[in-house]
Amino acid sequence: MQYQAVVRKFGPAPEVVGIERTPLPALRRDQVRVRLLARSINPSDIITISGAYAGRTTLPFIPGFEAFGVVEACGEAVYGLAPGTRVLPVRSAGGWQEFKDTDPSWCLRVPDALSDFEAATSYVNPMTAWLMLHNKIGLRPGMRIAVNAAASSIGSILIGLANAAGVEPVVIVRSEESRQRLRGRLEAVVIDREDSDLAAGLAGRHGLDAVLDCVGGARASVLADALKPGGHFVHYGLLSGQSIPNSFWSSHPDITFSFCHLREWVNSETMDNVQRAYSEVAAQIAAKVIATEVREVFPLERIAEALQAALPFRAGGKVLLA
Repeated sequence: MQYQAVVRKFGPAPEVVGIERTPLPALRRDQVRVRLLARSINPSDIITISGAYAGRTTLPFIPGFEAFGVVEACGEAVYGLAPGTRVLPVRSAGGWQEFKDTDPSWCLRVPDALSDFEAATSYVNPMTAWLMLHNKIGLRPGMRIAVNAAASSIGSILIGLANAAGVEPVVIVRSEESRQRLRGRLEAVVIDREDSDLAAGLAGRHGLDAVLDCVGGARASVLADALKPGGHFVHYGLLSGQSIPNSFWSSHPDITFSFCHLREWVNSETMDNVQRAYSEVAAQIAAKVIATEVREVFPLERIAEALQAALPFRAGGKVLLA
């Protein structure tokens, strides 16, 4: 038997995620069984649970895109992956349970240098940051980039990876408290309060090579105004709850715009390429170049409490299920 967090209807996560005890199925001959030891609660999980992606999500389902564990058992047709191997099973949800049966080729190898909690936070945010910086904008020394929501977990990772490449970003936060949380080498900090003018904060900082935006809404146009012709605008989140307005594209015809969705990239790439990228990221975590703060840890059976503690998402660390 095992515990599973199950969603049987879409809605607010604390209301629709329930814990169930279910028997373990027979392990397929071509799969591995991973004993999951630590799991992150990420915005992408909550968005999926809400029903925002109902068209590509079949009920009931087990949430959790980021979970770390060790191989418990291997089917008789599995080679090259032994019990006890530390792995991140990716390419599908299902992390909020005690065991996950999966294709062995979808398991990223986790180095021993990472702790269990580091491993459990080493995929979604760090890999998304790596993808944006290296695949989307081609980060190189001397580039000028801007990052909003910079005091968030992924914001701090973006700063760390940028600094490691010789880049000092312009960072945007919403409060003095958030500014105090920032670490790393920065070109400038812009505090963008409700009653402030983002354009004024960016005055004199035009000619940016790239903007990494996880807020959306009308402020996206103000950020795009600071780009040089041909500059990259990478959009990867909607913390404002508002889409980028349609006028954005007509008013910025000379920029390069792209979305960034880690899941789409992982499902379109060979796992060899994904493993190479992950190994780069894991090395940066092991070297303490980047880190994710853990705020609270709950056992899986207390999923309701964990979700209450995690929501709303804010600066100050991740909530984990262990």
